[in-house]
Amino acid sequence: MRFSDPAVRLLEQSTISPPPPDADDHRRALPLSFFDMIWLNYCAVERLFFFPFPHPTSSFVESHLPGLKSALSFALGIFYPLAGTIRRGSGGRFEISCSASDSVPLTVCDYVAADGFHEISGDHRREIDKLLPLVPKLPLRRDAQPLLAVQITLFSGHGLCLALAIHHSACDGFSSMQFVRTWAAAFRKDEAAALPRPVMDRSVIPDPRRLYEQMEKAVLDDGVEEKMVTSGLPDASIFATTFTLSASQIAWLKHRVQAAAEEQRQPSPRCSSFVVSCAYVWICLLKTRAGSCSDEAHFVFAVDWRRRIRPPIPVNYFGNCLSGCFVKCDSGELLGKDGIFAAAAAIAKAIEEIGDDAHENMDGVLDRLGEIVPFRPLSLAGSPKLGVYDVDFGWGKARKVEVISIRETGAVAMAESRDGEGGIELGIVLPENEMEAFAGFFAGGLRRR
Repeated sequence: MRFSDPAVRLLEQSTISPPPPDADDHRRALPLSFFDMIWLNYCAVERLFFFPFPHPTSSFVESHLPGLKSALSFALGIFYPLAGTIRRGSGGRFEISCSASDSVPLTVCDYVAADGFHEISGDHRREIDKLLPLVPKLPLRRDAQPLLAVQITLFSGHGLCLALAIHHSACDGFSSMQFVRTWAAAFRKDEAAALPRPVMDRSVIPDPRRLYEQMEKAVLDDGVEEKMVTSGLPDASIFATTFTLSASQIAWLKHRVQAAAEEQRQPSPRCSSFVVSCAYVWICLLKTRAGSCSDEAHFVFAVDWRRRIRPPIPVNYFGNCLSGCFVKCDSGELLGKDGIFAAAAAIAKAIEEIGDDAHENMDGVLDRLGEIVPFRPLSLAGSPKLGVYDVDFGWGKARKVEVISIRETGAVAMAESRDGEGGIELGIVLPENEMEAFAGFFAGGLRRR
């Protein structure tokens, strides 16, 4: 982070290490699986948690920061790979290397710019540049890649932002949220040790097709990193906005899908809240880009294989266990009168066809991603199943949880609604003119006629 940034004042920089292991706790190197390798050149996942904290900065530093550090050390003892680095092991394969000197950088800042806590943490349109001072820097290194950085930014008398940058090759969102919950429980002095312990055993993921070698070759090819992380957003200022679909709006969209199916005498697709929310944001983005979109429209989202693969993988498996689900549809259909039905039907069909063979699904996945890049596909970050608003450090429910790394990928960030009533939040990053158009289409499509 650039501490010359006038928006923040540096209070403290420190490093937090896991406690020394017990005699029977062997912190061995953790090999990367083919599920991990796909993310090797990907940008870090940057997630911001905004909490109310109506106390002065001095109160936090004196009464809360010591406990947070101690709890973070405890959580790192359980999730010890996050304090390690990715490097090539003695056998030539990539692994998370762990040692007694491992640590994680922790930065504490005071927010001193004119924008207040509610301005920065709101759902309304905000310049990305105003959020970047809250994000910890995770340096990119080919020889020994760090995996986690943490920053706490205080808005004295109003709130705080707890931000994490986690390298995606270390773990997916399910594992990273398990880590955050363990940290929060330890800070509250609840029985954090009673939470499910992560499963580090890589043998639960067999590799009969030698997918590791396929992924390694692909991600190390020149140009792959650029293909994977470039969003196609222009250099002009971009803005972040959070849109919410309430439970009643989701129910109404489902009704529209069913009505269109009946009108077309087609079977109604299995239309979950996830499916219809993805369908709706997809057609709104296509309408926003109608002047530049191609004949084909593509959408790709992650599928968690923990319960799908046979035999099942433990739900508390630590690492990545995601693959892509690819959806293709004619742009004209999506932009037509019954676009919500076409989108929902295509997504539902793709989900039904996933099957239970993770190895077949992963075979050639990077080639498929490369093929659809020219079509500016919609991609998704996060999931309502992560339960990001369930995190409890004892400061009350988060006012906002935001994935800011979508500025690098152009993805839409999805989470459960903070009100806990069945809605879905959608984080969007776009240039100002596109954001204005998207907001119009999003609101207009929800008006009941």
